[in-house]
Amino acid sequence: MTKIITTILFVLTISTSLGQTNYEPQILILSPNDIKYDKVFEKEIADYNSLIKKNNKLAEQEKSLKSKEFSSQPSNIKRMMQSEVAYSKNIDFFRQTSSICEQFLAYRFFEKFPNLLIELKDIKTKGSIQEFKQISEQAKLQYVLNFPSISFYKQDEISYAKLAIQLYDNSTNSLLIDTSYIGNWNNPGFEFACSDSSLSCTINNSLSQALDNVIFNIAANSPTLKRERQLSKERLETIRNNYYQKPFAKPFISNIISSKDSNINLNNLYQTLINDDSTKFVAFFIDKVSKQNFKQFNENKNDNDVNIINDKSIKDTGYLDNIPQTYAYIVKAVKYKDKWYYEKSNVTYFEPQDNAEGRLQFLNYLQTWNFFKDASIVFNPDFWETNLFNKIKDLRKDPDWSKYGSTIWKSEEEENRNYIGLYEIVANQLKNKKTNQTKHIKIN
Repeated sequence: MTKIITTILFVLTISTSLGQTNYEPQILILSPNDIKYDKVFEKEIADYNSLIKKNNKLAEQEKSLKSKEFSSQPSNIKRMMQSEVAYSKNIDFFRQTSSICEQFLAYRFFEKFPNLLIELKDIKTKGSIQEFKQISEQAKLQYVLNFPSISFYKQDEISYAKLAIQLYDNSTNSLLIDTSYIGNWNNPGFEFACSDSSLSCTINNSLSQALDNVIFNIAANSPTLKRERQLSKERLETIRNNYYQKPFAKPFISNIISSKDSNINLNNLYQTLINDDSTKFVAFFIDKVSKQNFKQFNENKNDNDVNIINDKSIKDTGYLDNIPQTYAYIVKAVKYKDKWYYEKSNVTYFEPQDNAEGRLQFLNYLQTWNFFKDASIVFNPDFWETNLFNKIKDLRKDPDWSKYGSTIWKSEEEENRNYIGLYEIVANQLKNKKTNQTKHIKIN
């Protein structure tokens, strides 16, 4: 079976604050309980087990638990690494289902929850509420992810896996998920890529469906995310009432942005924020464009950095046949030595319910640009000095200069050396950068 992320926990050697004990989320993953498969799969399963045994680097992993690097890790990462090593002692084709879940969930949750705790336990259960409660309380972990049964079968010459999956929540003493997922042997690609027409693909296809549901349920019950969702709603109302509906000085902007700039249409300007001394602004634009497929879109050279937001899944057939028609962007500007320097950025294609909703939705990006003080709906004055208005830094003073200065950062530092301390908007103009004709597209 192809692992999604190679020993993910040994890659999580990142600087997380030490001494964290308030783990979130807390998940215990059990081994599959009842396994059934047609006789036709015996050789393929035996081959997988031989390969797993051959590639098992248990000795190396156990040695790493005695290293200085391990001893410097936060307590949650230590526990996760120890759990993974212990579980790998008896790893086989079927238990790898649990291992893949642990690695994928760690990968997906870690950016948002660096204090997460996910452990593997080589125990089995049919999945009664009483058993889950006992297992959860013994492990002192809130959630238990279980596979009460896995069956492999052939249908119309195609291999399938049927995974029964349960997600137990100790805080409510209930099952949040108790259902089965069926996956065929076709390679699903992306994080769950596998060898096409293989038995491992049947597992990966099933998990690609199931784990999205697991993540959704855990996120829906997360105290951290509940607080963030509430704050996000309050901030949206603040933006709606205090900024979206506020009159703005269009003549101020039209006197700065050249009418000869064919890439900016002042007729599509719908809101502008200006700092107190009128030396900086960010202007919001929105328009409805003609239908276009991905090929037509990619041939359009007006914008090089583009974000596409689509409600469909990228796996859906014809996902990019029709690019969303709502086209939005900002223009950010700085006045330097009595001259204005401006830059078009954050180009986004999306599909709101209507034009008014689209304007508010795009303006709501302010939440991600340091517009509010931490955990607050109060405006953050640092907005005008960060994110959209970053300055060129002296990389030679960065603590990691000795590590990256002669390699990754070398050309950037040389290019920016004469512009240190200037706003990036100004520096980009002064450097007379040639337009990069390579289109950078981010698809959500």
